[in-house]
Amino acid sequence: MGVVTNTRNYTTHSISKRGKQPLQLHPKRPDRRADPDIREPEQYNCPEGHAHIYILGKHSRIPVLLDSGSNIFLINEQLVEDLHIPYHSRTDAVQIQGFTGETIASGGTNFIKPLFLEIGNNQHLSLVSCEISLAAKYGMIIPFGWWHQE
Repeated sequence: MGVVTNTRNYTTHSISKRGKQPLQLHPKRPDRRADPDIREPEQYNCPEGHAHIYILGKHSRIPVLLDSGSNIFLINEQLVEDLHIPYHSRTDAVQIQGFTGETIASGGTNFIKPLFLEIGNNQHLSLVSCEISLAAKYGMIIPFGWWHQE
């Protein structure tokens, strides 16, 4: 059974085991009015921005996400349709997992041939191949591990 105490705008939870004294998450302080250990988690901006892709002699500016949990490039299936990007299909789909660990039903069957990707203003082009899947508001999801190496 858990014990809940409310201090100012925060609720502190502790866990008790079979009637024993509750486990203390931090030592008691005499003055509970200004507890410096009570802070909300800091929110960080997602590493997102824009990049250029080069398809059939044309370049397009697309929104991208650098994803620390991704291990493959994903390109948004709507972008593939809108830009008429040629793609290939597999007979047996590969499993693509989302951040929850569940298999993404919309991906793993189709992929694009390598295309040139340019990030930033340094005019460095990388040749990348992408799985086609849903990618929310992003045109492409880029694995952060690749970004770190490249």
